[in-house]
Amino acid sequence: AEAVNHKVVIRMSDRGQALDEYAKEAWCIEHAAARGVPVPSVISVGECEGNAYIIQSYIAGDDGMDRPASKLDILRELGKYARLIHSIGVHGFGSRLSDITGGDARESWLRYLEHNIERLTENDPLIKLKVLTRVQSKHLRDIFADLRKREFTFGLIHGDISLRNTIVDQHGTVYLLDWGSAEAAIVPHHDLIEMLLMNMVEGDPDDAQIRAFLDGYGISPAEFQQLMPELERLLVLRALDHVRWAIDWNVEELE
Repeated sequence: AEAVNHKVVIRMSDRGQALDEYAKEAWCIEHAAARGVPVPSVISVGECEGNAYIIQSYIAGDDGMDRPASKLDILRELGKYARLIHSIGVHGFGSRLSDITGGDARESWLRYLEHNIERLTENDPLIKLKVLTRVQSKHLRDIFADLRKREFTFGLIHGDISLRNTIVDQHGTVYLLDWGSAEAAIVPHHDLIEMLLMNMVEGDPDDAQIRAFLDGYGISPAEFQQLMPELERLLVLRALDHVRWAIDWNVEELE
């Protein structure tokens, strides 16, 4: 929306959970800004005539995707931002604001893990859908059971750190947008596995961009390789959990 001397961004939704989602975004933006991450400011969150809304400041500049000459520099900045975001403390585990601000992170994580282990049975619909074989299912039970023993660190993640969620202003400052996928999760793992997934599916970010992100974060190539076994296990766990969600909610695109 544009007034005489001012622009704002207004997002609206009539979905039932939208107000909670916008409140989560506002909380995340406020806490990220306090850590020094460049983000839009939130002017208002509320509801009008059945529509939830969030009003944010408009950031003038270029979409990060449209700046090919500086993509690696932007990813390096995003790595620095991710480290700051991951330092934001959380109480629980999950994508709702109540998960971020309340609960017990490790207990919630273990419940999530156990839920997925218990569904790896002989009658698992994933076997019928040929997502898994019975041999693979038994193997995954062992892999996931091993995750119980791991001591993870929990913090806030953005959930979709990518060039498409950046604006670079006239001074070269990189702003990080779109906090709808933010979660209380395992850090740095869960932001990294989202990047790895996009790399595998779309090839973007590419390997050089991921290296730039890791460089900005302060993770060496050797440290990244040490993390890979855990990242791969958590990536498979999250993938299976998403498919089960699709089955439970009868998503049309399930096949």
